[in-house]
Amino acid sequence: MSAPLHGVTTRRPASRLLKSVTQRMLFTLEQFSRDEMANHASAGAYSFLLSAVPAVLVIVYLSSLAAISFDTDELLGLLGPYLGAFGGKEATRAFVSKPLSGFAGAFGLVNLVWAARLFVVSIQRGFRVIWSKAVKVNPVRENILTFAVELVTIVAIVAIIAVSQIARATISAIEWEPAAALAGFTVRVSVRMVPALALWLFVALTYRTMPPKRPRPTHAIVTSALCVASYTALGALLGLTMNADRYGLLYGILGNLIVGLIKVYFFFWLYFFFAELTYTIEFFDSLLFARFHRLDSSEKPAGKIERTLFSEPARLFRRYAREYSAGQTIFSRGDDDRSALYLYHGSVEIHLAPPGGIRSAPMSRVDEGEFFGEMAWILEEPRSAWAVAATDCTVFVLPSALFERFLAHDAGASRRLVEILAARLKANNEFLSKTRPR
Repeated sequence: MSAPLHGVTTRRPASRLLKSVTQRMLFTLEQFSRDEMANHASAGAYSFLLSAVPAVLVIVYLSSLAAISFDTDELLGLLGPYLGAFGGKEATRAFVSKPLSGFAGAFGLVNLVWAARLFVVSIQRGFRVIWSKAVKVNPVRENILTFAVELVTIVAIVAIIAVSQIARATISAIEWEPAAALAGFTVRVSVRMVPALALWLFVALTYRTMPPKRPRPTHAIVTSALCVASYTALGALLGLTMNADRYGLLYGILGNLIVGLIKVYFFFWLYFFFAELTYTIEFFDSLLFARFHRLDSSEKPAGKIERTLFSEPARLFRRYAREYSAGQTIFSRGDDDRSALYLYHGSVEIHLAPPGGIRSAPMSRVDEGEFFGEMAWILEEPRSAWAVAATDCTVFVLPSALFERFLAHDAGASRRLVEILAARLKANNEFLSKTRPR
């Protein structure tokens, strides 16, 4: 095989990076819109909010069980300064003196399991839509993952809330002021860092494990970090523009509720957006070639932005383009290579007999913008003919996995390939009928 193409225009690293990021973001936005991920984000937010009430009930039940082990007067003495302003001292006394019934705890747990399952299934459906073009779904694996993620999510949420509340109560019981200040600072930092870390772990693990085809760990780690960072920045912006603490109790509660609802929805919007970005990064070459092929084979002129981003992308030329001189053999009969080839420039002849022999007349000719050599991939068999460069030409050699995903991304290319195969089969039959001895 010939050396890679070297005639691609080089760009500065910063310009190349900006172009690459823009391409990925554009693909991600297109897929987010096409896959209707905003609807999946709404479903995820709705199911998460459904699970919030039973989660609170379970936590209250567990807290009431833990509270009876403390001395009631001592506990009320610690909480008194916080409860006096709200008139909740007597209600708290009743709460800590007698735990909630087991029925309340069981009811909350059952509803939490049901709501958590709905939450996980809504996420799973979104991933199924995103990754449907990559691999077939395994229903057994999906159901096992559903229960696993559901269990981990429930335990993590309850544990984080419970530990944070216990830490706060412990700090309030410390009498030595320096120790209390140090512990308070540690808890304040932890209260900010631990939820963000837990959120990142949740996003990273679901990005890595829930898609039908697992992405590379580095891709899942990077996109999950971007997701959490974007959500944190959005939360800080909402905190600046919608500060509910400035209002009274009632309006403050309503304001915090509204801000919380906005944050939940936008988290899931970002969650599915960066899930799409994970898919884009994982299969970027096939998406890029699909767009490049569409521009190269279209008779309509492309817009300036599209030409700038996708006309002759240097990444594809560096990785897959090859130059062949006139008369050079591109592949031979019997080769085990399963790559499909795309003729970008020049002309290629297909021979049934070895080129240069007595019966070496070309069976067919491949024109610019056509695929050839794809039968080895379709039939999973060695090459059945010789391909020879009739002129100096540029050919893209596409690995079988990339070619398969390209066809999945571009339905029009699949239809055109079927038409080309039908025309080529007809031409081959005519050639064989003319050369068959009478």
